[in-house]
Amino acid sequence: MQDCNAKKPVRNITLIYVPTRKQEARVRHRTEPGRILAPGSGHTRARAGHCVGIAHLTEPASVSNTKYFSGQLHLSLLVCILPPAFNPGFDPYSRMKYLTLCLLACIYTIAMMAQCPPNLDFEEGSLANWQCMVGNTTSNGIDKNYINLSNSAPLTGRHEIISGSSAIQKDPFGNFPTLCPYGGKYSVKLGNENSGAEAEGISYTFTIPSNIDTLTFTYFYAVVFQDPRHDAFDQPRFFVTAYDVLTGDVINCASYDYVSTASLPGFTVSKVNSEVLFKNWSPVSLQFFGLNGREVRLEFKTADCTLGGHFGYAYLDVGTACSNILATAPYCAETNSLILNAPYGFKDYTWYSQDYSTIVGTGQSITFSPPPATTGSYFVDMVPYPGFGCRDTASATVKPLPVPPRPTVDSNFFCQFQSPQPLTAVSLPDHDLLWYQNPTGGIPSDAPPILFTHTVDTFEYYVSQKKLFGCESFRVNQTAIVRPTPSALFSVNDPVQCEKGNEFSFINSSTNLSDPKFLWDFGDGSMDSSGAAIVNHSYTNYGYFTVKLLALNQPACSNEMISTVRVMPKPVAAFDGPSVICDQDLGVSFTDRSYVPSGLGVISNWSWNVDGTHYSSRVLPQITVRHGGSLPISLLVTTTDGCNSDTLKKSLPVRHKPVAAFDYKNALCENEIVKFNDLSHIPSGLNDEFINKWTWVFDGANSSVDQRPAHYFGPGQHQARLVVTTNYGCVSQVEQKDFTVNPKPSVALSINDSCVYKDIFYSARDLLNNVSNWYWDFGNGLMKGGNIVTKKFALEGNQPFTLITETAKGCKDTINRAFTIYDNDSFAGGDTIVAKNQPIFLDARGGKDVTYKWSPTAGLNNPNIEKPVATLDRDIEYTLYSITNKGCEQTNNIFIKRYSGAEIYIPNAFTPNGDGRNDVLKVLPIGYRSFDFMAVYNRYGQQVYITHDWRKGWDGTVGGVKQDAGNYVVATKMTDYDGNVMVRRGNVILLR
Repeated sequence: MQDCNAKKPVRNITLIYVPTRKQEARVRHRTEPGRILAPGSGHTRARAGHCVGIAHLTEPASVSNTKYFSGQLHLSLLVCILPPAFNPGFDPYSRMKYLTLCLLACIYTIAMMAQCPPNLDFEEGSLANWQCMVGNTTSNGIDKNYINLSNSAPLTGRHEIISGSSAIQKDPFGNFPTLCPYGGKYSVKLGNENSGAEAEGISYTFTIPSNIDTLTFTYFYAVVFQDPRHDAFDQPRFFVTAYDVLTGDVINCASYDYVSTASLPGFTVSKVNSEVLFKNWSPVSLQFFGLNGREVRLEFKTADCTLGGHFGYAYLDVGTACSNILATAPYCAETNSLILNAPYGFKDYTWYSQDYSTIVGTGQSITFSPPPATTGSYFVDMVPYPGFGCRDTASATVKPLPVPPRPTVDSNFFCQFQSPQPLTAVSLPDHDLLWYQNPTGGIPSDAPPILFTHTVDTFEYYVSQKKLFGCESFRVNQTAIVRPTPSALFSVNDPVQCEKGNEFSFINSSTNLSDPKFLWDFGDGSMDSSGAAIVNHSYTNYGYFTVKLLALNQPACSNEMISTVRVMPKPVAAFDGPSVICDQDLGVSFTDRSYVPSGLGVISNWSWNVDGTHYSSRVLPQITVRHGGSLPISLLVTTTDGCNSDTLKKSLPVRHKPVAAFDYKNALCENEIVKFNDLSHIPSGLNDEFINKWTWVFDGANSSVDQRPAHYFGPGQHQARLVVTTNYGCVSQVEQKDFTVNPKPSVALSINDSCVYKDIFYSARDLLNNVSNWYWDFGNGLMKGGNIVTKKFALEGNQPFTLITETAKGCKDTINRAFTIYDNDSFAGGDTIVAKNQPIFLDARGGKDVTYKWSPTAGLNNPNIEKPVATLDRDIEYTLYSITNKGCEQTNNIFIKRYSGAEIYIPNAFTPNGDGRNDVLKVLPIGYRSFDFMAVYNRYGQQVYITHDWRKGWDGTVGGVKQDAGNYVVATKMTDYDGNVMVRRGNVILLR
């Protein structure tokens, strides 16, 4: 047995055969040290060229290729099963090549036995165990690109899990599936269609098992870049790297930088946006060699362009369960063909027979028909593009597989002179189309044929579909027919016409026709498909119109001619003039306002007709209107292009001028309102015309807008002017009248006195000597008299009067005078009785505006005041003279009788018989300061009367009932002027 890494023989070993990725190691064989295991020896099923691991075991066991070796299994040696031809006769190069391939196969086999770190392949349907990052991208502007990221939670739209449980989604730019088609239920999308120099990333950190020297697995990617044609360091990109966490060293053959300008093939221009390039799903293998027991970190990053205006994003998947690159060799019995398939994305492929003795072909996929063998294995050596992966070797075991159905082909009709177009067909998911020139044999192309259409002809091609890493279907014929394309051609009778009355004739002169149809598009929404040789069309609007003729050769080849016609706008006749025209107006002006819409022309001719008179200039002379009613006027204008407007016709109403007229009463006086009566008018029968404005001017200054104004004027000559206006603004001529205003009387009035009982003379004086009549009214109606009247009044109070004077011209003046008669109310008082030397207060009661004089002055404290105090020991009579501030005089007397000392005098009898004498019982207090009461008691001691005012007395009745005659007792009480209390009692006889 030959050891791949042999340094010394090993005793007591178990040989474990590991032929392929999905087969268990089944070989158990004990051999002596140094023995070479040949194919078929003992009970082994090993094949030449396969790697055998030699391990120390506690007991024999089978080992699955998807599990870590247990702690009981320690890989210590690799051996290779040599082919029969591997003998000392091999040249050294062949031996070395074979051993190298053997070693690569061994490394592949053992690596695939490693357990996949949890969720590295995203099959948990989440980003668990992955670290998400976001940031931005920059460059140094010279040659370096920097992706600056910080850790973050997964962000919607930037770290997106794509699930296979939903309907298959297509990328909007590349139309490829967003879920990786090479197996697994989940993929990841990094980035989005937003720009702004955004960057995203995910990373995974894990430890390579200590018993695995080389770990290899495959990831798949698809990228979409908006290509801004920047320098490479500024372009959008997809970046993959792996590094040793402890040292920070980038792991060899595990760091790639994908940009749209790289030399990597497979980038396609998006049919949706020509600025966008995309690359469909492709695999890349990653190798971690010599890092057993080390912690490594795997990172995937996407970035927009560094200048912020273009996006980039990527799709990503890791082989399910960290599976390595898979090569297949399906045997397709129905077509008797063997297909060798290697993964996409490598630069060079070299296929070897199962004993590595023969190179059987090159290329990613090779088809043998008939097959050289329908069992066994083949090996492929895969060399990546520089900088985009590691060299690797894969084994492909022949496996019978069914042939897929033929693809669905389209009816590929092409039109002559059409741009070169690829043929199309529809394949099943996970199938590729293969194109052939012949129904059998030949080398296929995965790119559809490009048909050149210069010649009308029929071309035959053949297409099949091949399942990804599977069998190819039978071919189906794809017929491509190039049909003639018509040459659309037409002419027009006159490409420039006027809007008014235009009619375009389009003459169809198309050639290269085959069962043609025609469609005219006149550019205004109108179409014509009649197929007539000459088509007429009129436009309702002006402007430039794009006329298209579509010539269609059945069923679908067409050509189009486009030409432009111009419809010159019809000028618009327009003018304006006075808003109101009145008859007899002089110099009525009209102004031309005609125009060409949008300014697309120049007016050069004007044709006016004003009330039968023609004018040809733009500016009309001023028109004199002779009558009311209407004024007919029309205008037609013509442009320099000869386009006429419609004739603008107007019948302008001519309004009637009113006639101003007024009158007033003949006799006019200065103190009377002069009322003017409007008599203005317009012709009858004009229901919609009426006078609504009056303008009066008096004496050239004062004015009024009332229809019937009333105005005061001073005496003398005056002038009134009236102008009236209708509701249409027509103004009358001025109506003017002169008139005289007569002066009113002017009287000076005087009155000699205003006190009662005096003769009062009312005297009026004629200041202008023009009074003819005098009329007086003192409250009893007008009384004609002279200029002097005498009156006397017995009572004070208001006595207004009116004096009306009248001139010989009938002008009157009225004097209304408020006049008051005054009295003097002063009174010395009634005679009184008091005690000798008792002070008594006199009160004249005349008020403050009265002058007083008391005489004689004996006993008075002040003879010149309204309320003097009189103190005297004898009887005296005082005379009071008083005069008011109005000049009214008054004289009267008061007699004061004095008794000796203070006393209350009680009479001894009274006779209440109604004769007016001694009818009431009263007491007489003399010299009192205050009087308390007087009470009367009958003979039974019952009180029959009481009063607190000595001026009142008892009339001999109780409750209206007369009391019996007889003796009654009177009791009375007062306080004298010295403050002494005085009580008196006495008997009084009531006599009947």
